[in-house]
Amino acid sequence: MALGYRTILTANPTEDNLNDIIKAFSSWITRKKGYAELPSAGTLTHATGATLTAITYANDNGSISAKRWTIVEDWAPPKWYENPETSRTGITNVTLALAEGRLWLWVDVEPPTLLWTNTNGREVEEVQMSGRPTFVQDILNTVNMNDGAAEPVSEFQVIASQSHVEELARILVDSERIGAVFVTAAPDGTDANEWAEKITRLAGQIQGMGIGYALTPEARAIFNRQYGGAGHWVSPGAMRTYLPGVDLSDRQDAYKHRLLHASTLRESSEARIRRILRNAQLKRLNALRIPDVLREVDYEFLRKERLQPFAALHEPLPAEQPAEDEAAVWRALAELAESEVTKALNENKALARRASVAEHLLAEVQAEADEQYALLTATREEAATLARQVDYLRRALTDLGAEGATAAWSFVDQEAPKEYPETFAELLDRVKELSGVRFTGDIEDALELDEHTVLGQAAVMKTWDALLTFNTYSRARDDATFDQSLSHFVTHQKDHSHRVQIGKIVWSESETVKSNDKFRAQRTLPVDTKVDATGKALMVAHLKLSNLTGVAPRLYFLDTYSDVGYVTVGYLGSHMDNTLTN
Repeated sequence: MALGYRTILTANPTEDNLNDIIKAFSSWITRKKGYAELPSAGTLTHATGATLTAITYANDNGSISAKRWTIVEDWAPPKWYENPETSRTGITNVTLALAEGRLWLWVDVEPPTLLWTNTNGREVEEVQMSGRPTFVQDILNTVNMNDGAAEPVSEFQVIASQSHVEELARILVDSERIGAVFVTAAPDGTDANEWAEKITRLAGQIQGMGIGYALTPEARAIFNRQYGGAGHWVSPGAMRTYLPGVDLSDRQDAYKHRLLHASTLRESSEARIRRILRNAQLKRLNALRIPDVLREVDYEFLRKERLQPFAALHEPLPAEQPAEDEAAVWRALAELAESEVTKALNENKALARRASVAEHLLAEVQAEADEQYALLTATREEAATLARQVDYLRRALTDLGAEGATAAWSFVDQEAPKEYPETFAELLDRVKELSGVRFTGDIEDALELDEHTVLGQAAVMKTWDALLTFNTYSRARDDATFDQSLSHFVTHQKDHSHRVQIGKIVWSESETVKSNDKFRAQRTLPVDTKVDATGKALMVAHLKLSNLTGVAPRLYFLDTYSDVGYVTVGYLGSHMDNTLTN
């Protein structure tokens, strides 16, 4: 199951702290969940059929002792959800451990997974949204908990001075920190305290998963002056998500720490902002390597769970027990063993599938990196040659006199592109200005790419370059300076003088993808009825915008100029399903 919430915090290993944590959790169990008590061992069954199980562990030398409570219960689905086939089981694990001179609190919430088909025919799989368990907030209000060098609090804290900035930097570079640090800066003309309150509300229940700070204009200037040169700047009204172990002196490291642009925070709904922040952290925490001491505890608890069905094997049977009863016991034990083996095989199969996808993606990334490096090298050599040529021609023209000098320095590139959009949201607004290209896809699919700013600015730039190329092609067709197809326009650039600035296009899909009904449905995208009377057409030509993250965004398009006078972009969003993703 996938995570809906995770927090891993520590406190001083005092008896008071341990008792306060258990008291807060016990109160939640009895008051919110309706159990009579918090068990110290064994399983309690609720009237609804939900169960609460407590198990303990201590290693041989006494350096580690731990207790885990597991709640298994059915969750109510969202009101809009209509798929009765999916499991409604949710699991909450709460682990307390005394180890390495610290008291550890580890809370995992694993909600049911929602599965539905969107309007484009793409199967969407998403973890049902879960809030932060209220007992976590009660614990934070009572016990002095820590995440590495940071102290998690509910509200965004205002950073106002040089000393505050230095403390923030100490927290950012801490490699023992597990949760994210959200750093935002008040927009110009906005009071920092008011902004901190607003962002606290926008961020929602992130307590335990992340810690928030809001920079005043003065602190922002200090922070950006000290660390902005290495790319770690925070602009007014924006928010940056800093992962553990930031290298504030490394420009390449800055790309790891996601940026929410001011326009996204300003123009998005509260629900969308919460979803952006929460989903990004859940993906990271789900892949996180748990601290070694907790990995040992987790393994021992898993071992106990898996071996529990076989406990009866080690208990002597009463002498008077009939033989047929003994056979029934062995039969039941064999069935349980078969169930456990099946479970392990299924888990191994899922892991093998994920490994296969990862290996394929790695190969794609390596191939793309090699291609980009070769292209970059060739481009640099060409640029150096052209620069020398321009310098020679300018000197030669200048030697011809005043008229030649004027000609040498008066060139203006009429086709120079406008400034690149900063976000996909801005890109969708500006594409409306391009008469030679039309976006007909699902806007939400494209806007979701702004949630993955680890993609970097390159993905937005590559998309915009493609749209400008499509527009240039249509204009060339309009003024009869080019009369062939878009593919010829892109692949035979030496046949014309128009600007073509676009990444490598994949002009088709595999036969397996094209012959699969589900995959074809996803790639059958909206077009004008002049192109197809049904209002949809199959699009297989696509541009890879990035392979560097799991989202692997793609742009699908169709040359529809002959029918409607423009190129149709039917999809911009995350990688569609194919034989590797299913």
